[in-house]
Amino acid sequence: MRAIYEPAHSIEANLVVGLLQQFGIQAHIAGEYLQGGAGELPAFGLMRVMVEDKDAESARQLIEEWNSAEPLVE
Repeated sequence: MRAIYEPAHSIEANLVVGLLQQFGIQAHIAGEYLQGGAGELPAFGLMRVMVEDKDAESARQLIEEWNSAEPLVE
């Protein structure tokens, strides 16, 4: 397993995992529950999105495309 993304919070982490799963990449969040242990203190760097080594490059590319996407304006 390899860490491929460090989300800002658990909502972003779950969105990224969902995105990867849509493309057939199994992913999970390491450290998701550690954030609650910090209470009111800002806790950064505790969570990581993890994927299998063979999927790491594809996952990074999907996340990069997702982060750079422009919102639809109608």
